Amino acid sequence: MKEVAPRITMKRGFALALCALFLVPTVLASDGGENKDLDIEGTLISAINTPSVSSDGEEFDITVTLDQENNVTGVSWTWQVCLNTGVCLAPVPDNMTSSDGGTTWTTSMTPVDEHSYVNYKITLNFEDGNSTTYPENSWGGKVWSDCWVAGDTSGGDGCESDGGFLGLPGFTLLASVAIIGLVAIVIRRR
Repeated sequence: MKEVAPRITMKRGFALALCALFLVPTVLASDGGENKDLDIEGTLISAINTPSVSSDGEEFDITVTLDQENNVTGVSWTWQVCLNTGVCLAPVPDNMTSSDGGTTWTTSMTPVDEHSYVNYKITLNFEDGNSTTYPENSWGGKVWSDCWVAGDTSGGDGCESDGGFLGLPGFTLLASVAIIGLVAIVIRRR
């Protein structure tokens, strides 16, 4: 008996890609809508001020206040915008400026349309050439959008409706993906 290796046809490839596209946002759901403050305990940072919510196309200001006694020569932040589709854009490092001799540092950015949240972390540069990033790994702060999607949940005061991703509740979304996969198999056998 001759063995036939499975082939990926265009129809099968399209169906698999479509299934993967629908499953990505459901896998990424986590504590939707809950802002996270960067832990500054034990650092030279005495306060970080950000908006309580971010809005598409509106300036997002951040202010970092340091202890009066510090040997910091520069402050930067790295921010990342994550979209309602479940995809995060590349992180962007950005220098902050101080107008008071190095105690208060500020900058701003503008989130793109259809974003879920803004991640951020802070880097302090010192006189001796060293630097420290808070937190060292991953993201320290998160500010959610006024219209966010996280998996099969959504929220925010700026949303037109709260119907979940593509208006489909979680079970309906999974059922839709299963049906698309089944249709692809049936078409292949014909």
